[in-house]
Amino acid sequence: MAEKAFVMLGVIHRDEEGPALLKSWLDRIRPDVVTLELSRYGVRFRRERGEEYKRRIDRIAERLREKGELCNKENLVSLRLYMDMPYEYDVASRFGAEHEVPVYLMDMDFFSYVKLRAVDDLLSEENIENALTGADRPIVNQEKTMARLYFEKGIKTSSYDREMYIRDRYMSAKIKDLMRHHRDGRFLHVCGWQHLQDPVNLYGPFNPTKVFFHDKAFCF
Repeated sequence: MAEKAFVMLGVIHRDEEGPALLKSWLDRIRPDVVTLELSRYGVRFRRERGEEYKRRIDRIAERLREKGELCNKENLVSLRLYMDMPYEYDVASRFGAEHEVPVYLMDMDFFSYVKLRAVDDLLSEENIENALTGADRPIVNQEKTMARLYFEKGIKTSSYDREMYIRDRYMSAKIKDLMRHHRDGRFLHVCGWQHLQDPVNLYGPFNPTKVFFHDKAFCF
């Protein structure tokens, strides 16, 4: 594989196929440094409280089954995955430990805090029950559809908003600082696929190679 100084790997968060796909790309790219679009706060929150919320989800699912109600299995998986430790963290950490590669959490704690402080309401018993008995398509499946429309047909179904801009500006600045300490190293930045859009070219100075991790045809 030809040398690539900076690769952006776009993933789908909470994708059941994600762990195997990410491991495969790490093995192909063999980065010297891995940066993740994850915050320390988000990882710590799931480590400390994730099991508590998953027990709540499982308890409500079991209650519904005992009442003879149909339980949307895909939505059950999606809810549990929301409180799991992100696979990006687990897979990258294992790769880093095995190959002595540093792994950095790059995202802003502030936005993670704002989102996760509302998790009690999001995962209230009423909302969990509605999700498990509803017919809505799982969020992960919606993400796959939106990503494929974008990468295969160039159709944008989600906007790149101000929050994403602020976060990418923050992460790209941190990556720039890291590059000063890891000169000549091959960087891999693992991020949600929407961040590959980068409409204001925040990652442009790194001359990135952008990859969607479901793209099996992509060759370096």
